[in-house]
Amino acid sequence: MSSYEIKVDAKDVRVGMYVSKLDRPWLETPFMLQGFRINDAEDLELLKEHCDYCYVDVERSPSFHPSQVKKFGVQSNPNVKFGVKSNHRTITPELKKVRIYRDQVDMKDELSSVRQTHRKMSDVVKDMLTTLSRKKKLDIAGARKALKPMVDSIIRNPDALLWLNRLRVLDDYNYSHAIGCSIWAMSMGRQLGMTRIDIESLGLGAMLLDVGKTKLPSKLLTKTEPLTEDEVKLLKSHVKLSMDIVNEEPGINMKIKNMIETHHERIDGSGYPLGLKGQAIPLFGRIAAIVDCYDAITSDRAYAEPMSSQEAVKKIYEWRGKDFQKELVEEFIQAIGMFPAGTLIELTTGEVGVVVAESRIRRLRPKIMLILDKNKAPREDYVICNLMDTINDEDGNPLDIKQALPSGAYGIKADDYFL
Repeated sequence: MSSYEIKVDAKDVRVGMYVSKLDRPWLETPFMLQGFRINDAEDLELLKEHCDYCYVDVERSPSFHPSQVKKFGVQSNPNVKFGVKSNHRTITPELKKVRIYRDQVDMKDELSSVRQTHRKMSDVVKDMLTTLSRKKKLDIAGARKALKPMVDSIIRNPDALLWLNRLRVLDDYNYSHAIGCSIWAMSMGRQLGMTRIDIESLGLGAMLLDVGKTKLPSKLLTKTEPLTEDEVKLLKSHVKLSMDIVNEEPGINMKIKNMIETHHERIDGSGYPLGLKGQAIPLFGRIAAIVDCYDAITSDRAYAEPMSSQEAVKKIYEWRGKDFQKELVEEFIQAIGMFPAGTLIELTTGEVGVVVAESRIRRLRPKIMLILDKNKAPREDYVICNLMDTINDEDGNPLDIKQALPSGAYGIKADDYFL
C-alpha cells in the first residue's frame, strides 16, 4: 500500500482522489473504512460536512499530481516521508502490516466450498470439548487438521466464513463461541496482514480460549440469575484451568498460550487474572479480548439476549482505549464491517433483508438480499440490492440501512435465503 500521502483541506478534494486517512476517527463519519475513493459530488459533500482535512494518497489518485500541492496549500503528513514509498504500516509496536490480502474468489463461490469445512470444524470442536469434560486430553492434531482449510478460506475471501459464523448452527453456546472466536480472530489476522502461520495460531488459540470451562459445573455456566461473589471467582478460574490443559500439550506455542492466559486482561489494567496494562498484554491476548467480547455479546446466552452486529460494533468502539487497544479496535471493525455477511438489516424503506456480501470500500453499502417488503410481509421474489449502486429508493429518497436486526428477527433464518 502506498504511503505517498498529502494533507489536503476537505474543500479542495476532487472527484477521483483516494482518501487514505481522515482528521477524526473514521467510525464517527459515514465513511466506514479509512481508505476510499471520492466517486461523486455526494462523496465530496459528505467529506466536507464531517472533516476539515484529510490525507490523499497521491499514487492512487489519478486526478491529483504533486504539482498541485502549492495550489491547494497543503502540508505533507508529518508521519510519512514525502515521496518515499513504504509497504509497512505500523499497527502496534510489535506488528507491521507487511501484506495486503485481496479477495481471490467471489463470496458465493467460496461459500459453496466451505460449508463442509465449517461443519467438520464444528464437529471437531464439539468432540474436543465433550472429550475434555470427560477428563480426557485435547486432540490438538485433529483441531489443526480441521483448521487448515478454514485458514485457506479466510485468506481467499473471509465473507463466506463470516456468513456461516452468524448462523449459529451449534445449539450449545460453548461450542459456537469457540468456533465464532476462531473465525473472528482469523479474519482479524488477515486484516492485520499477518503470515499464514500466525493466522492459524490465532484461530487455534481463539478456539481454545475457554477450554477450562469444561472443568466447571454446567449449572454455573447456564445460570440466568446474577452470580454470587464466590461464583464469579469460580468462573474466573477457567483461565487457570485452561492453562493447565494447554500446558500438557507439547504442540502449542507460546503465542497461543499467552493468548489464552491474557484474553480477559484489559488495556486499563482492570482485567484478570494478572491485571496487566497496555503493551504488557501480548498482542495475541489483545486481539483475543476483542473477538471474545464481540462474539459473546452477539450470541444468545443463558443470561442475555444477543446484540445486533451494529450495536455490538458501537459498544466495542465505545470501549476502545479503556478495555481494548484503539488501533486494534479499528482494524477489527474494518475486518468484519458494521454489517458482516449474514446480518439481518432494515432499510429506510422499511424493507428487511440479509447482507450477502460486504463492500470493502464503503462499509455502510453492502449487497443485500431483500426478504420482506416495507409492510414486513414476505416478498414473492428475493431481489439482490447492491447499495453501492442503488443510492435512492423508488420515490427518489436516499436509500440507506436504518438498523441492523438481531439474528432471527421476524423469524428469518439467513441460511434459508442464500444457497
